[in-house]
Amino acid sequence: MNNNVTGAPAPEAPRPVEAHTEHQEESVIEAPPTRPSFFRMVLISGVAIGVFVVLGLAGRYARARQITVRDETSAATTGNRPRVLTIRVERAPAQVVQVLPGSASPLLETAVYARTSGYLKRRLVDIGDMVTEGQLLAEIETPEVDGQLLQARAALAESKATVERNKANEALAKVNVTRTRPLVRTNAVTQQEADEAEAALQVATASVGVSEATVTANQANVRRLEDLQRFQKVTAPFAGVVTARNFDSGALIVADNANARELFHLASVDTLRVFADIPQTFASSVHSGQLAPVFRPETPGREFPGTISRTTHAVDPRTRTLRVQVDVPNADGALLPGMYLQVRFRLDVPTGVMRVPGAAVVTRAEGTKVAVLDSTGAIHYRPVQVGRDFGTTVEILSGLTGGETLVVRPGDDLPEGTLVEVAGATR
Repeated sequence: MNNNVTGAPAPEAPRPVEAHTEHQEESVIEAPPTRPSFFRMVLISGVAIGVFVVLGLAGRYARARQITVRDETSAATTGNRPRVLTIRVERAPAQVVQVLPGSASPLLETAVYARTSGYLKRRLVDIGDMVTEGQLLAEIETPEVDGQLLQARAALAESKATVERNKANEALAKVNVTRTRPLVRTNAVTQQEADEAEAALQVATASVGVSEATVTANQANVRRLEDLQRFQKVTAPFAGVVTARNFDSGALIVADNANARELFHLASVDTLRVFADIPQTFASSVHSGQLAPVFRPETPGREFPGTISRTTHAVDPRTRTLRVQVDVPNADGALLPGMYLQVRFRLDVPTGVMRVPGAAVVTRAEGTKVAVLDSTGAIHYRPVQVGRDFGTTVEILSGLTGGETLVVRPGDDLPEGTLVEVAGATR
């Protein structure tokens, strides 16, 4: 019976498995070993060398890249530091020229008042007139004083006559006493009459004393009125210029009035006194006789010789300054009283004083400080004591020894220990 189905594949014939296996094993055993070829070895060696070269180049590239990254990082770190200006601390010179403001005043100045009451008869000078010592300035008409003087002279003459009369009475009383005393011993007169004669002598003597005192008083009154009469002529007490005149002819003049205005104001301008205030730092280096030239801001090319004539020898506790007087000759009248002047002093500087820009000094809550830059570029704030302020520069009395490097204009964004980069140095 045919079991094949139409269209179905015929079954494979069985393979001689064992025989085939024995044949393969025999082939393997009998095949000779193969050797690598020369070209293959060269190729492998070249690949190995190429790998080593590539690895070396990769290492060098990585090293160079690492150095580049480090340099870029360092440059970026340095570039992020704040850039600041610096200044080197220097000692102040042994002497400094200090220009201080001063105010000019006349060497002599006075207000001329009337010493007698009356009417201004005439005035002989006006504002701006130059006068000499003793020159007549004005005349005052005083009819009341003239009348009082005549009356006082009459009273003086009367009192002198009274003295003469009382002296005569005293002489008569002495004669009576001299006559009465011997008659009492002979009982020619009574004791009462003798006593009355003695009393009359005493009264006469006292009357002479009273009348003489009256004469003295009347003489004083006459001299007073004569002085007032002499005050009718107003004269200049010293040579100078008339700077004020307050009355015209015919004006009523009242003497001894505290509220009355002065007749004239007189000032001596041949020599001016210029007052200036020296800071406490240099108070001990100022002395009389020291030269101190003066100049006007309007004419800086011309100087006027000046000499310190006196000082107060005391520092004002409110301003900590010493007031000095500089005498300036002014024969040509180029300077006027009341002018604002500038005085040039050459002053000795105390030892150990440093000078720094004013912009390098900062004020903090804990005091005045400066920013000192160390060798690593770090900021350290150091307290200092400030002396004179010249505007652009400031004197440091203590806190610096000289040679330090300071940061100019350190702000609040530069705290203690900040690393900075020096952008430049100022002078």
